Amino acid sequence: MGRNAKLKKIRREAASQPLSLKQEKTEFDSTHFVNQLEEEGYSLDKIKRSPSLPDQTVKPQL
Repeated sequence: MGRNAKLKKIRREAASQPLSLKQEKTEFDSTHFVNQLEEEGYSLDKIKRSPSLPDQTVKPQL
């Protein structure tokens, strides 16, 4: 089976599925990512940010 045939098959299968199944996959808790990070021991308030970058562009020396 070629690549295009596989894509057509996937599209047909996706079109034949009821919409409720598709919507269930996309629904999720908006704070899940934050909760997962906090469970791993990270805190978004205490993240160390990268230092400020200089405004001037440094020209390379040859």
